[in-house]
Amino acid sequence: MTESPTDSWPTIDTIHGGPPAYAPPPPPPPEPDRRFGLGMLLALAAIALAAAGVAIAYFLTHRDNSPDVTTTFVTTSGTGAVGKTMPRLTGETLDAAKAKLAAFDIRPAVTPQTSNAPAGTVLAQAPEVGATLTRRTPVTLVVAQAKEQATTSTQATTTGATTTAPTTTAPTTTSPTTTSPTTTASAPPPPSTATVPDVSSTTEAAAVQSLNRAGIVASLAFVPGSDPLGTVEVQAKQSGTTVPYHSHMQINISSGPGDKPKERVPNVIGRPLQQALSSINGARLRLLYLKFPVTSRGQAGKIVQQSPLGGAQAPQNAQVVVYLGAFSG
Repeated sequence: MTESPTDSWPTIDTIHGGPPAYAPPPPPPPEPDRRFGLGMLLALAAIALAAAGVAIAYFLTHRDNSPDVTTTFVTTSGTGAVGKTMPRLTGETLDAAKAKLAAFDIRPAVTPQTSNAPAGTVLAQAPEVGATLTRRTPVTLVVAQAKEQATTSTQATTTGATTTAPTTTAPTTTSPTTTSPTTTASAPPPPSTATVPDVSSTTEAAAVQSLNRAGIVASLAFVPGSDPLGTVEVQAKQSGTTVPYHSHMQINISSGPGDKPKERVPNVIGRPLQQALSSINGARLRLLYLKFPVTSRGQAGKIVQQSPLGGAQAPQNAQVVVYLGAFSG
């Protein structure tokens, strides 16, 4: 049996025996639920609380690391804060003045001065009243001392008066040779030499006063040392050495342990004592003054010598020695 020929091309139906079964496309994936659940909210709250705890702990442990500016200028005393402003100390006793400054944690340098005021009375102060103070502000008080030197000078003038009295009465009894006591009544000439005292291992103040009594002018040189600031390390000449009267002798002063800042010494020669005191204190240094005899009235009451010299450097809070002219004509 033969197949009848066909004029058409084979189709899918003839090849596979019929049309393919219909298969629907797969459903799209479900969209994620973007709503916040209770668990997620609790987790976020826990994270926020932990972050807040860390921030609070950091603040509590690091808030004291920053410098407290208030403590630099203000102290607390008794019931509340007290500003560090220089009070008026002139006219008060030294103990009362020290008590006021102790409230500011400040220890003043004391410079004695012969005066008619009662011993221990504050005659002058630096800085002036109303100045702002810090713990590093050098404060100097000029305090009246016992009138030992004043009594000796009074005795000298009294002696002169008693010797002059016979001079005026002498002409009534003798010849004109009575004018000779006038020359003997004048002050004796100063000695030509001085003997060096032993000032080693003493304080700067004690050393310059001892040298001044011996008729020697101290020249200060600050050197590194482990002794406290102001301690005499070495003196240029041995004790017992004879030197010209009012000659200069160097003493080496310890700068103290540690690396202290250096301050430039101001030039105060020719200034009154109060101006010199303010200038030296303003340079964060302290003043130590002694009297020095002068022959000119114009130099009386003014600084005629100083050590170290103006322009030199000295460790902070060191003492600068000045010599105040005293006319004895």
